[in-house]
Amino acid sequence: MNLYSAIARVLTVAALIAAGLFANLSLASSQAPAQQTLDVQAVYSQAADLLQQGKSAEALAVIDAAIRTGARDSSLYNLKGLAASELGRDAEAEESFRAVIRLSPMSAVGYNNLGVLFSKLGRYQDAARDFREAHARDPNNFTALLGLGTSLASLQHYDEAAKYLEKAWTVRTGDFQTGYEWAHALFEAKRSVEAQKVLLQVSAPQDSDSAMKYYSLKGAIAASLQDNDYAVQAYRQAYAISPGSYDIYLALLQVALSSGAASSNENLPDPPKSLTADQNLTLGLLFLSHDMYLAAIPRFEQCLQQDESNETAILNLALAYKDSGKSPAAIDLTRRALEKRSSGALYNMLAELQEMSGQYVDAVQNYQRAVELEPTNEDYYFDLGMEYLSHFTFGPALDVFVVGTRKFPNSSRQYLGLAFSHYAVREYPQAADAFTRALEIDPESPAVLKAWNTVLTALSPADWVAILPRLDHLAQTHSQSADLTFSYGAALFRSEFAKGPKGALDRPQALLEKAVKLRPDFAAARVELAGLYAAQKQDQKAVDEYLEAIREDPKSDTPHYRLGQLYRQMNKMDLATAELARYQELSRLHQEEIKRNRSAIQQFVLSQPAKANN
Repeated sequence: MNLYSAIARVLTVAALIAAGLFANLSLASSQAPAQQTLDVQAVYSQAADLLQQGKSAEALAVIDAAIRTGARDSSLYNLKGLAASELGRDAEAEESFRAVIRLSPMSAVGYNNLGVLFSKLGRYQDAARDFREAHARDPNNFTALLGLGTSLASLQHYDEAAKYLEKAWTVRTGDFQTGYEWAHALFEAKRSVEAQKVLLQVSAPQDSDSAMKYYSLKGAIAASLQDNDYAVQAYRQAYAISPGSYDIYLALLQVALSSGAASSNENLPDPPKSLTADQNLTLGLLFLSHDMYLAAIPRFEQCLQQDESNETAILNLALAYKDSGKSPAAIDLTRRALEKRSSGALYNMLAELQEMSGQYVDAVQNYQRAVELEPTNEDYYFDLGMEYLSHFTFGPALDVFVVGTRKFPNSSRQYLGLAFSHYAVREYPQAADAFTRALEIDPESPAVLKAWNTVLTALSPADWVAILPRLDHLAQTHSQSADLTFSYGAALFRSEFAKGPKGALDRPQALLEKAVKLRPDFAAARVELAGLYAAQKQDQKAVDEYLEAIREDPKSDTPHYRLGQLYRQMNKMDLATAELARYQELSRLHQEEIKRNRSAIQQFVLSQPAKANN
């Protein structure tokens, strides 16, 4: 509720007259002859009656006529200001209220009415100033307290506003508007617990507009206190009163989705009938972000009926179609959109949809079109490179990521793609360099850290020379990172172990033990540490680490294989047989997965054009 509406409830014409403003304001009654006083009183009564009947223009004419004959009474000027304000003649109203102040400088009324006028005009700084003047003249004046509190709230001085609104409440305890404004100021001041206590002292009003705002505030306070069930209930009450309010529906939807109270569309009321394209889009995105695809689809469709060129709606409708099992509809929608205009985002979306539908050749072509249309978009380069990489076409993948790292030298994922591409064509030193560069760009990336294991077994001692100082620097810079400590420790172990008897394993051992201490569930670090213990003939310590690694990652075949070999060396043949059998089972499952992938991509690989010789 705006400030003017709040104060206007207090300053109705009837209330002003009932308060005896003529008696309180009149200077003429004590200074002029009786006949003049009687004339002014008669004019005042006539004008007040007209104003109460809604005849503001007629009331103003009566007052102006009296003033032209020499009447200088503050009550008449006050009534004139009210009439002028009703007619929208704000400058004239301001002038009249200033006349009231000049004639009755010790009264709060002129300042109050001027404050209300400025509130209506959105001049809250001026309103606050005049309400302060009224408060100074009458500290317990309810209108001054309410006006000052609400104008300060409009200026976002919520804590100060709450103080004056609390005082207004003590003057008129139980007043709905005061309680509402006080609770609202406390809520905006991030004092939700206090706001809720205040609002509990206020009953829902009868008129629908105030009741709707009451329940909306109740919902907002409950949501801020994370009482989502209560917030949903309050917002439902507000929306039932005002079913055309988009803002209330949006607030209800956000809380309901966050609380899980809207697990299906049946649990929600229907949205407002007349929504704008942007409002439909916002609701669609909100539904989509909570995987409510069937609820999102009609919102995106409605948005496109209103604005068929809205690319955000097209892309997200395609996603909603896809995720609801309607991939053909998603592909058709995107193709139709591309017939009207070329767009990198649309080509990239179409490629993604085709990839998921098994149309691999078409997918790579559309990824390429996206890159051609928007060569500065890093996402499109990465998607194209990954399309090649995921289908084992490593040469084209390498070409894409070489360009990608040049164009986007601060993108860790471009270097990660480059590293895998080099690795796939057995260019191991280049792969290690790219992996390390990805680590240097984003040392906390889970994907990069996990990928580092790939190169451990592929490098010769000479290959480590250029890499180890960079890993050492990363491990020292991020001394509490288990991953970077492991990366350097594992690399140093492999490098030193390759030197044979001359290798020094104390430092890598300390690093790997530190990595395990930093993260006890670090299976890869335990496997590496077990290998180091085995190299030092500390067989039982190696066994213990392999068993811990298996407990942390039971689907990994590597620790089973290594543990089986170690048991053989320890002449524990039954245990060795069991571990190697488990390794063979896990390895078989992995091979079957690889075969499924290969059969799915055979067409893609064979369809790639031969690279022309230069």
